[in-house]
Amino acid sequence: MKKLFKLLVTGIFISFMHVNASETPSKIVVASGSTSIPNSYIIHGKHTGHEVDIWNEISKKTGLKVEFITGEFNTLFGYLDSKKADTVGNTITVNKRRLEKYDFSEPYAYIPEKLIVHPNRTDIKKLKDIAGMTCGFSAGSNGGNLFEQIAKKKGIKINMISYDSSELLNEAFRRGKVDVMIFAGAEAAYKIKNGFIKARMVEENIAVGEKAYPFVKNNERSKKLRIIVSKAINEMKKDGSLAKIYEKWYGMDFGHKPENTAIAK
Repeated sequence: MKKLFKLLVTGIFISFMHVNASETPSKIVVASGSTSIPNSYIIHGKHTGHEVDIWNEISKKTGLKVEFITGEFNTLFGYLDSKKADTVGNTITVNKRRLEKYDFSEPYAYIPEKLIVHPNRTDIKKLKDIAGMTCGFSAGSNGGNLFEQIAKKKGIKINMISYDSSELLNEAFRRGKVDVMIFAGAEAAYKIKNGFIKARMVEENIAVGEKAYPFVKNNERSKKLRIIVSKAINEMKKDGSLAKIYEKWYGMDFGHKPENTAIAK
């Protein structure tokens, strides 16, 4: 009798697990920046940014309930790796290092990466012109990877310094402790236009970065969420709702891959 009871309980448990495994997720937890202006940031206690607008649209199209966990940029992948979040929503660049660890959604932005220098440095027009300078980037961002690419490609020596947040990086730049920063072109244009930093963009592009949402590999829930999110992004590209969000924040559309342009990985 005990053996029969044991078998019944085991069968019910296996059946329950099977049902759960086949369920379509109804909620997604997104790790997003608290100071990443204009991607994702908190102002006067309110979470805002173009990432919030994109996820609100994804929620409308899919019925997914979106819950945000916010923090400094260098903490966001920690939330994903520890399974406290399902993905990271902070205009994440797809690169080789990240592709080894994560599966990515359909790309939702193609943004040029730009060098940012002080306004009086009109002598800096090309990547090679930063030789010997101090180059700052946010920890966990793609900036360090891009600075390394520049140094290798141009055969120049630069002094690289990592900062724990974009706010600390911006402050170091304001005080002249950093000569050069790397930002996505959209973020740089927004911050310069709205007076968050006094700077100018170097004329030569570093590369065009493909932006997408990372999901952990070999996980059924993550796979299902990635498919749902990718489908929604494709719909947003087709119906123009993605373009409207970019127009609102930047006055231009970053949602489509530019022609005859290499994408950095």
